[in-house]
Amino acid sequence: MARKSVDKREEFAEACAIALGLELAGESDFSAYASDPVGFIEKELGETLTDKQKEICLSVRDNRETNVQACHGAGKSFIASRLILYWIYCVGGLVITTAPTDRQVEQIIWGEVRKIHGKLRLPGELGMKFLRVSEQARGFGFTATPTNSNAFQGIHNDKLLVIEDEACGISEEIDGGAESCTTGAKNRMLRIGNPIAGGGSFQRACVRSHIRIAAWSHPNVAWAYEKCPDGIHRLKPEVAEVILDADGEVLPTEAWPDWCTKEVVPGAVSISWIESIRKKKSESSAYWQSRVEGLFPVDSEASIVPRSWFLAARARYDARPEYYDELASYHHYRHGLDVGDGGDDHATSTWRGVVLYAAKTIPTKGDRLDVSRAAGAGKSLITAYGGLVVVDVIGVGAGALSAMLEDEQPAEARHWGEAADEPALYANRKAEDYWMLREAFRNEEIAIAPLGEIEEMLMEDLAGTYYEETSTGKIKIEDKKKTIQRLHRSPNAGDATVYGFIAQPKSIEFESLGRDRVSTGLRDY
Repeated sequence: MARKSVDKREEFAEACAIALGLELAGESDFSAYASDPVGFIEKELGETLTDKQKEICLSVRDNRETNVQACHGAGKSFIASRLILYWIYCVGGLVITTAPTDRQVEQIIWGEVRKIHGKLRLPGELGMKFLRVSEQARGFGFTATPTNSNAFQGIHNDKLLVIEDEACGISEEIDGGAESCTTGAKNRMLRIGNPIAGGGSFQRACVRSHIRIAAWSHPNVAWAYEKCPDGIHRLKPEVAEVILDADGEVLPTEAWPDWCTKEVVPGAVSISWIESIRKKKSESSAYWQSRVEGLFPVDSEASIVPRSWFLAARARYDARPEYYDELASYHHYRHGLDVGDGGDDHATSTWRGVVLYAAKTIPTKGDRLDVSRAAGAGKSLITAYGGLVVVDVIGVGAGALSAMLEDEQPAEARHWGEAADEPALYANRKAEDYWMLREAFRNEEIAIAPLGEIEEMLMEDLAGTYYEETSTGKIKIEDKKKTIQRLHRSPNAGDATVYGFIAQPKSIEFESLGRDRVSTGLRDY
């Protein structure tokens, strides 16, 4: 009875299509493209592919494993979504996609699928995260929660394609589960994403084999750049001369001469974006390496907090925000205040327990009111959250601390030139404080809540601050001049983060889940 009902619906759909003058597409209509994904995408879907996107398509056709480490704006989710349609309609197989967040699954990769499916009126039942043409030819997506190793359990199909979008954020467990499913001769696996952090399953897969998409390979910008002797791509002199203004800013494309190539692929990587990243982040930054060059950033062994540790701390919070928020609720807030001297920004941080909740930089003006503004920033933190502010008192910081104390704000001094509590191990208090933070990161104790735009800067501040050993074997933080030379700025956000981390309120009050109020002298972190 159910089969007859389905047949009647199919007959009705066919009759409607004929009446409307539409060409009814079926699963077999595209089977001739089973060995020609590029032809299907360009001829049937009406898309124009870059050379790198074509390379990805052919690799998925021919190889069990395709790993793509790509720059920002290279069309990663675009090509992945078209391969979903190719695999379902042309190969007639099963597609499973996953990504670290709901948004990446539902709104990005499957959003692309819904857009092209609706535009071309392709057959099949379509949902927010699935497409079903038949029991064999179908696809669905799910969010890769970090520890869900059972997500792929029991999934086997003769024609299976697994796609890991934003693959750098996929956990070892999910990646391992995906690999265990793609063992058949006609099974395929595509990992694609920005190479943000090394040391994970994505990087190890890319070491085996990979397609790299650097910004310079994209038709939007390839014409404008040349590789210099130092290995860095920069604008060709004749291009820079006509598209940059007197301040070195990229002019609007309307002001470019006619011989300059405009946007070949709308919305993709652009010259203005590359040059803004060059100014804001620098050519030596991890951001440049991953988002522009399409390379995995290399963590220096001398980094006080390697980038991979920072990103792992961010991932820990995102995986279990309720857990970490509850854990933090047993503690007072702690804040750090790094006071700029007029040439540098002020910076603040806010901790609660093991969770870093906020970091901020505040531009200075070089006038006599900068110290007062710093004190005001500290007072604002106390007003908003309560707790304790630790202020650096080297140089102008002493004035900010005095102003806060005169205003009866809970603030304490920290002088990094003083002797460490354990002088046999650390050259000074700065080395000891930084090392305590490093050890907490290394032991996976810290969780970082979403910080907004400052996340990248803070990560670079901590990764770009190096430690050394003295001749007597003590830990020492390098001279700040070296750090500034490396980062092209002072690591103010990093310093403020350390100040907040080491703050020690004299007592901790626990008042949660019905527990009695108690206080303790234990260190509050």
